[in-house]
Amino acid sequence: MRIIKQCISLILFTVCIFNAQAETGRQSPILHPKGLLWKIEKPGMVPSHLYGTMHVGDPRVVNLAAPVEQVFVKADHFVMEMLLNFRAVGVITSGSFFNDGRTLASVMQPEQYQQLLQIFKQQLFLPEKAINNMRPWAVLMALMVPGQPQVETDSAVDMVLYRRAALRKIPLMGLESPEEQLAVFESLSIEEQVWMLNKSVQEYGRYGSQMTSMLEAYLDRDLAALAELQEQFSYEESDIDDKFMYELIDKRNTRMVQRMQPVLQQGNAFIAIGALHLPGEKGVLHLLEQQGYSVSPVY
Repeated sequence: MRIIKQCISLILFTVCIFNAQAETGRQSPILHPKGLLWKIEKPGMVPSHLYGTMHVGDPRVVNLAAPVEQVFVKADHFVMEMLLNFRAVGVITSGSFFNDGRTLASVMQPEQYQQLLQIFKQQLFLPEKAINNMRPWAVLMALMVPGQPQVETDSAVDMVLYRRAALRKIPLMGLESPEEQLAVFESLSIEEQVWMLNKSVQEYGRYGSQMTSMLEAYLDRDLAALAELQEQFSYEESDIDDKFMYELIDKRNTRMVQRMQPVLQQGNAFIAIGALHLPGEKGVLHLLEQQGYSVSPVY
């Protein structure tokens, strides 16, 4: 049970990390290239704030900068991508494992499966029995936190903000359900999931340095640099990653902006979503502008 809980913590944690790493489509220049905290305004409405997160537990991320903290503690509503409650854990747990008799070993080539096992045994320290029944996308998520096998969702900034808001007893809202987040991964066939997993195994040695670079760019509040870093992990030989990014970013951006409308109308909301949902022509900030809102960087 401890191993399963550890795997699920990794999956929940890295679903959000992958959101933060996803590429929104290169722009020249990219719209809204810098800034983590944005003021969202429309005439006749009380302003709200949109905050871009990097879903990690690094203290420099979790400990909010003064301008962000001031807005957060005064907010009347807290909104995040998905409420990380017990129900979400149950749904993600159920969806992460095969339930039809297949195993990871049965859908991968033996040589590629053994390469994957070596990473988990030597660097992530998870045994084969902990991953062989997991779907390829779930194993892919676990690979996205190199060298951090003991990650817990409680340490990520999103969960910290969620718990702090709950303690204040203000209304909490998730822009998506866990079923909708699972649907992003289920939009790929098993063969496509395995293709992405194999690519991640090949690139695994680069994840540590990439995460460091992305964290530095995030701390500099440089959204354009984050997008540019992610471009290094696109593959020209297939459109599978493009298909996945559409499901992961563009489609969800539209849905999240639609779901924000009631709370924006109420005003004084603090909305926390992955930072790279914000910039670009298809980013949340531009979509809000197209609906008549003005957006301005605060931090």
